[in-house]
Amino acid sequence: MKKIITYLLLTTITIALIKAQDTIPEVQAVPKIVIKAQAKKNSIYLRWGVNDKIAWKYGNEYGYIVERTTLVRDKTSEKAKSILLNGGAIKPKPLEEWRSFITENDKAAITAQAIYGESFNTNNSSNNSVSQIVNMSSELQQRFAFSMFAVDQDFSVAQFAGLGFIDTTVKPNERYLYNIRLAAPEELIKIEETGLIIESSSKTTLPKPYDFVGYYYNNSFVLIWEYDNLQNYYNAYDLEKSEDGISFKKVNNVPITKLSNTKVSGISYVDSIPQYSKKYWYRIKGKTIFNETSPVSDTISVIAYKELLVAPKFETNTMVSDKVVDLTWSFAQDEEWKVIGYDLLRSDMAPGPYIEVIKNIKPDVKQITYSKLEDINYFKIRAKGIAGDYKDSSPNMIQPIDSIPPVQPKKLSGVIDTLGIVSLNWEKNSDLDLKGYVLLRANRPNQEFTRLNKQEIKNETYIDTINLKSFNEFVFYKLKALDNRYNESIPSEILQLKRPSKIPPINPVFTSYEISGDTVHLKWSPSVSTKVAKQIIYRKKINKDILWENIFETTDNQLNTFIDTNTETNQKYLYTITAVSENLVESIPSPPISIVTIPKLLKPGVKGLYANVNRENKFIQLSWRINKNNILEIEIFRKNLESQYSKYATLKKDRRQFIDTKIKPNSTYTYGIRVIYNDGSWGVWEEIKTKF
Repeated sequence: MKKIITYLLLTTITIALIKAQDTIPEVQAVPKIVIKAQAKKNSIYLRWGVNDKIAWKYGNEYGYIVERTTLVRDKTSEKAKSILLNGGAIKPKPLEEWRSFITENDKAAITAQAIYGESFNTNNSSNNSVSQIVNMSSELQQRFAFSMFAVDQDFSVAQFAGLGFIDTTVKPNERYLYNIRLAAPEELIKIEETGLIIESSSKTTLPKPYDFVGYYYNNSFVLIWEYDNLQNYYNAYDLEKSEDGISFKKVNNVPITKLSNTKVSGISYVDSIPQYSKKYWYRIKGKTIFNETSPVSDTISVIAYKELLVAPKFETNTMVSDKVVDLTWSFAQDEEWKVIGYDLLRSDMAPGPYIEVIKNIKPDVKQITYSKLEDINYFKIRAKGIAGDYKDSSPNMIQPIDSIPPVQPKKLSGVIDTLGIVSLNWEKNSDLDLKGYVLLRANRPNQEFTRLNKQEIKNETYIDTINLKSFNEFVFYKLKALDNRYNESIPSEILQLKRPSKIPPINPVFTSYEISGDTVHLKWSPSVSTKVAKQIIYRKKINKDILWENIFETTDNQLNTFIDTNTETNQKYLYTITAVSENLVESIPSPPISIVTIPKLLKPGVKGLYANVNRENKFIQLSWRINKNNILEIEIFRKNLESQYSKYATLKKDRRQFIDTKIKPNSTYTYGIRVIYNDGSWGVWEEIKTKF
């Protein structure tokens, strides 16, 4: 028996994996029971399963409790009354009862091997305890996955496995609630129970499979149809084929199904082609978990033709004029029967892209005249096969007689860096037959120019290197364009570039500075060198491990003052200044000067200053807040529209309000308040205006 089960198991699994074209899905995280039901004549068919390998193991050991509750009888609600079906837990049948079943049902063999087999994984022979634990977990997963696959294909196998039941005690016009739970103790596993309501008279109409299409691809027939949207009805399909459109035979040996979720809602099957150039018909039927078969799908037909094995070959090109050419080609005679026509394709470049310029040339024609030649042309002839494929010839270049040179290159420009590297660029020529460019250089504009490049320059850039120690202040360049016939354009306008000097300018020198409040006024003597492009002032904090900071640049070589307002109080700074030449050579820094900014004298003052006018009792009340310590006293100042501020009162440090009774009607008063700290410093001045 063990040999029979193992043989059937390996055979069926191998075929199923090849045909299904998917991998086994991962088990979900939350264990639960899933149930489906279908009402048939005088019976209700129940099918359930679990989504977890541990739950499946305990289900095989302890079984499942199936409970039925009558909810409605003859359209009248009934007092809920529950009964246990089968009198107790439903478990897999004993192994002895499987023996005759597995000899005629390969799905039963898979399920029996998964439940009772001694081993389901023979790939790991390690004696390591950790490896054995991992292998045992993997083996349990395989047992669970393959058994669930097998029972989904056959309801009889599901009943043998304790995952299906037929309730024959139902009555017409009654509605039932079926509840299924795992019989294992709760301390072993917690799993969600599940329930389902169904009427004994419910009828299920199975839909016809749809979106069934087929096509020829890569020497095979590919059949595709919708799967996900019909998954509530069918979990597998049978594919049938006919040679006459009347008599059909099943193609697949095992049910066609998905073994994992995919982004595509359809499913596909690849069938071999017995004979080319012959029509075949296909149709599909869906299969339910209750062994029911769907209505047959629409029938489709497909034909396969052998693809082209060779490509056309250009033979002769005859120039009629500078715009017209006659093209001829050949094609292998033993492959000509597959050709349904030719297309002529053209491009400006050999790699393409190519566009169709003459379409649907008859298959018996091997010559065509093309009358819209450009300066340079690349042609391909495309043979179109009866199988819907095509083969393109190699590119064929046609160039009319050309004695016209390219246009003059434009916008030649360049820069020279301090290392003598010259970066040149120019505008791309629009000539279609352009082969490249030739660059020439001289030290004087009236001397003979020397060619720099041996091979034509293909791009619109070039890097040159010159000697900066030359007595010539300038270097000169000009550019020519060449076409494929080596016609040479007139030279571009001469480009004059100035050689950069490597001698740095003399640095400026600070002459004086002045500190005013929180600003630093700097004055210096500018560089005496000529051709200075800019002056730069750098600054850094003393005793700080930071780099010098560029705080000011000017291109005004006569400017000799700068005011630094971005400083911090009571901070030590170093300042230095440099000059940069027109060739971007920077002078050595000037001797730095050290400056210490003035400490900040004003400290925070009062907050939330508020004036309350009480005309009934004839006084003005001031109130405020102070959050600082080390306060000596608080001073109050007052003025009116005709006078200036004068000290009005001195208050103790803990006061937070002041009442002024010395006021006159219809008068406007402005109050000022400031805090005096123990070290003699003042707080920020605050004032408020009010009318009595």
